[in-house]
Amino acid sequence: MNYQVTDKSTVHGLGTPHGYKTPHRMPVKTSTLAQLLQLSVDLYPTGRAFNLPEGGDYRKLHDAFNLSFLREINDNYAIIDSTFPDNPNFDADDANLWEYYLGLVTNPALTIEVRRQAILRKLSFRSNQKARQHYLYMQSQLQAAGFMVNVFENTAPYQTPADILGITPGATEHGGGTEHGGGTEHGGGNFDVIANEAVSEDFSIGGPENLWATFFIGGNTLGDIAFVDKSRESEFRELVLKLKPAHLVGYLFVQYV
Repeated sequence: MNYQVTDKSTVHGLGTPHGYKTPHRMPVKTSTLAQLLQLSVDLYPTGRAFNLPEGGDYRKLHDAFNLSFLREINDNYAIIDSTFPDNPNFDADDANLWEYYLGLVTNPALTIEVRRQAILRKLSFRSNQKARQHYLYMQSQLQAAGFMVNVFENTAPYQTPADILGITPGATEHGGGTEHGGGTEHGGGNFDVIANEAVSEDFSIGGPENLWATFFIGGNTLGDIAFVDKSRESEFRELVLKLKPAHLVGYLFVQYV
């Protein structure tokens, strides 16, 4: 006959089998003085000497002990809630603190899930290493932070954004039907770039001999437009700036909506 798991099943039950398939109960948080008192009663012998009458000195002694235990339990849970962003009790105040510690942009308009995602990504990859300068690493980190973009190397024969789009820079800036985001400036030949600053910047790479030090960020294929939440523009640009090698310049095929 198979063992039937109930709410009272424990690994120490008299009829509980042992081995790989032994049922285990999830730990339960003790949250009240009554629960701690009941635990004390359960652990004491049943003799009259261990009776805990209401209002008695022995009961008062246990109430004092249990109050200290309960405070310690709640403090420990509060520390765990603030320390691990993947727990369900992680709240906006905890996110604010972690974003401050990790140097992330704080955006209260985002859901706690999105903010937690960015914090977990940063906690997993804190330091800069040469192995993390690969364009696919940059892409994976941007996507892990919730930005659905792709990163493309500029390989020989090197191309400008105008070559990829099949247009001239002048037509891009003021061409018919072209839309521009509020406050967006175009650098490096009238195309939006990320080079040295986390804000829109006017930057030129110089001549075509420097195209080897550029890369592209955009949609699913090279030249496609990727869409980024307008409220996360600063966060997006700052993350790219932190991820990319310092000498590289990123051309953006990105629209902020």
